[in-house]
Amino acid sequence: MTDKADTAARFSKQADAYAKSPGHAFGNDLDILAAYAEPGLYHLCLDVATGPGHTAFRLAAKASLVVGIDIAEGMLARARKLATERQVENVIFKYGDATDIPFGPDTFDLVTCRIAPHHFNDIPGFLREVGRVLRPGGRFVLEDSMAPDEPEVCAFLHWLEVTRDPSHARSLTRDEWRHSIEAAGLTINRETIYNKEHDFADWLARMDVSKQVVDEITQRILTAPAELRSALFAVAGDSVTLLRDRKLILRADKRL
Repeated sequence: MTDKADTAARFSKQADAYAKSPGHAFGNDLDILAAYAEPGLYHLCLDVATGPGHTAFRLAAKASLVVGIDIAEGMLARARKLATERQVENVIFKYGDATDIPFGPDTFDLVTCRIAPHHFNDIPGFLREVGRVLRPGGRFVLEDSMAPDEPEVCAFLHWLEVTRDPSHARSLTRDEWRHSIEAAGLTINRETIYNKEHDFADWLARMDVSKQVVDEITQRILTAPAELRSALFAVAGDSVTLLRDRKLILRADKRL
């Protein structure tokens, strides 16, 4: 189980890297999430684990107010700086825990959370909070890394994630996400599985991984079974160039 204070410190330190990361600031997966959210329909929006605010800014163009919450003060400071630079006035950023959202019941028309829950220790608690702060009929849009169903591949990816970033808790499978969301009183009505590629060196550098750990990860990949290696990575000689993973994007509505 990861410590929240350690996670907050780790991501605060890397706020600039995440603000500049093309895979977070842009990407077809962000386009899909925004389309699922249909932000023109909403008044109040909440973005959980907002980081430097990429999703919040995307929603702000057609929303009355977007609130981004995060436990990493460095991320919040970076998001506020971006809001000032971009002259976005209908987004606010404040401290908030995904499992203890600092707002009352039935507050928001839309809640989003993008590429963050694999760091949460309590997914059911997070989803209960989402259901609590959504108004009846409100919408939840989620994107996160999806664990493969194959045990060997799942175990390898988990080792890779934790070795790169000890704040990684666990990625859920598609079926685990669907069950957990439905159990929280939300009805799933749309779903996309998105194959995302990451520049491998950038993926490691974003968490300031030491050379020793880079070498360990690289060697483990190069000596992995060929079928697993070809499914998850692009390799050129003795170098790993790309990481491939799958993102699950879901839209669910709170039951009336």
